[in-house]
Amino acid sequence: MSETWIEVNLDAVLNNYQEIIGHLQPQSRLMAVVKADAYGMGAVQVAHVLQEAGCEAFAVTTVSEGIILREHGIDALILVLSPVLKEEVEEALQANLQLTLSSFGQIQSLEEFAADLGKTAQVHIKLETGMGRTGFFYEDLEDLAQALAANPHIKAVGVFTHLARAAQRDRTYTQEQYNHFQKGVKRLEELGVNSMLKHICNSAAFLDFPEWHLDFVRVGTLLIGHFPAPSFAGKLKLKDPWVAKTRIIHMRNVPKGTYVGYQSTYRTKKETQLAVIPVGYADGFGVVPHFVPQGFWDFIKIVIKNMLALFGVYLGGETVNLRGHVVPVAGKIGMQLTVLDVGNFSCQVGDEVVIPLRRTLANPRIDRIYCKDKTFFVKRGIKEGFLSLNTEYQPGYGEINTK
Repeated sequence: MSETWIEVNLDAVLNNYQEIIGHLQPQSRLMAVVKADAYGMGAVQVAHVLQEAGCEAFAVTTVSEGIILREHGIDALILVLSPVLKEEVEEALQANLQLTLSSFGQIQSLEEFAADLGKTAQVHIKLETGMGRTGFFYEDLEDLAQALAANPHIKAVGVFTHLARAAQRDRTYTQEQYNHFQKGVKRLEELGVNSMLKHICNSAAFLDFPEWHLDFVRVGTLLIGHFPAPSFAGKLKLKDPWVAKTRIIHMRNVPKGTYVGYQSTYRTKKETQLAVIPVGYADGFGVVPHFVPQGFWDFIKIVIKNMLALFGVYLGGETVNLRGHVVPVAGKIGMQLTVLDVGNFSCQVGDEVVIPLRRTLANPRIDRIYCKDKTFFVKRGIKEGFLSLNTEYQPGYGEINTK
């Protein structure tokens, strides 16, 4: 059995789903965003649970993500949000995926493959309103309408845009994007492109702008138990479905002044116990995204933190949870081994440790244990096979968190 594993409580996902749909406007439906393997939790497992609960639509980033869902029995609407390459079109159409149309260069291959297959390519038009990534500008819409009319095997069934600053408290830019979106939709309808499903809300806009729910809301962050920003906390009664765990594999006592880890950045301040856990950067532990300072004081904090590190003072170091006690990482995190300074806390080899592993950065080879209705299933790393578990305790895994 694995020394490191991740527990995913699907009952918590269902709780979050019910919370979300309970706040939907009557005319709107949820499009569950399960991109990036449902933010690391397992797109197939999460989508199955949501489809059984009545979810009618899913959004993914890539064609391959959509095909995986189809191959595992997800027959609801699946929208691919990113542009689709020519070599992906045929497979996408065969799988009855709805595609995003965001440039004129996509039209020819969509029309040709759809005609050859005797199908109609169902597309959602992406409008560029301020994200600066993909989509049609307002000035493109007349030509787009003409191109759609000239290619009968392409049908626009939806229209959407992506909000850039919805999680920020200043709503000015988001309101401008919404206005641009509405203007673009109106122009398309004037040009004869009608009866499209409209969607603009991500998780943040879903909470802040109920009047914008339209036909669909695209929600992912809330489903996994996270709010898009601290200012949203408490608006829904969410549950965190995710916990990553490992076990202590080695321990020893060391005297005061012992150097630990690469570059000897850590030195024990007193006689203590050091514990080794079998996780590191290769598993996603300690890996964090690059954050851009949000204002002057945020920038100053980052500068001070880096200056102190230059003199051997490290603020905000990584910590783990050992049976309810917060324990610091001693020194630098390794590739696959990390040392903890557990002080005089009573522990031993084999004890369970909860580690702060980011969902989308967790190595997919780490085993996942899924819990639903007190039934447990293990997904062995990147394999699709499952092992059914019928007890709440398994050697090598420990107590399953069902709260």
